[in-house]
Amino acid sequence: MRKKYLGLICLLYAFIILYVYLNNILKNFLAPRMHIYLLLAMFILVIMSFIIFFSDCFHYKFKVLDLILLLPLLMIITAQDGKLSIESSNNRISTFKPKKIVKVKIKKVDNKTDNSKLNFDNPDFVVEDENYIDLVNYLSSNENAKNYVGKTIKVKGFTVGNNNYLPNGLYELGKYLVTCCAADSSFKGFILNSNNHIIEGSTWYEVEGYLDISKDFKGKDIIVITVVNIKEIDEKSEDEYIYPCYEYGDRNCEKTKKYNLKY
Repeated sequence: MRKKYLGLICLLYAFIILYVYLNNILKNFLAPRMHIYLLLAMFILVIMSFIIFFSDCFHYKFKVLDLILLLPLLMIITAQDGKLSIESSNNRISTFKPKKIVKVKIKKVDNKTDNSKLNFDNPDFVVEDENYIDLVNYLSSNENAKNYVGKTIKVKGFTVGNNNYLPNGLYELGKYLVTCCAADSSFKGFILNSNNHIIEGSTWYEVEGYLDISKDFKGKDIIVITVVNIKEIDEKSEDEYIYPCYEYGDRNCEKTKKYNLKY
């Protein structure tokens, strides 16, 4: 029986992998491109368990310390579906947080935008999971993003709960970026100018607005989305994880390239 303990552990690990895969939970732990490796590991574990059970060539001496092999199984069980809560975004913000918060008033642009003339039936930018990270990176770090001020944009995401790293009136809305696994995820998002709309932390929203210029805590110009329309949405209708474009089968990032962004 002691010899078969290790075989039983292998089968339990294989069963856990199969369970999370069949219940579509695996994506909450790993990026899609990593799934094939874990499924391969599942078959190896099954083969190992059969060798341990039925082969006389395998020798194993049970030690009490080997009970530690049960610890990962207990961790997986307690993790439930493995999803990160949106409240965890406070600890995964990729934006640099200053040690000293500087109060900066939101900058008003000279050319006022007439909201009545904005067309949100066909916005200039539609942020989808496939192009989410590309558009976030471009609008937050590329100098040429200023060329698109006044363009309309539509995006969904959840807000950061603790917003004290941004000047008053600005909020961050986004999703978790996963490149390998959920453990290395980080919150990536767009900066919102509330424009007198009420915005709560740790809440899912669909936002329609236009690209504008404001100031960060250092007084530096940043691209923001000035909110025109905002509504709370059901978190169950959205995936809180986003991945690089190739994870969606869009290897050439065509959903981003169609905007012909200037770099």
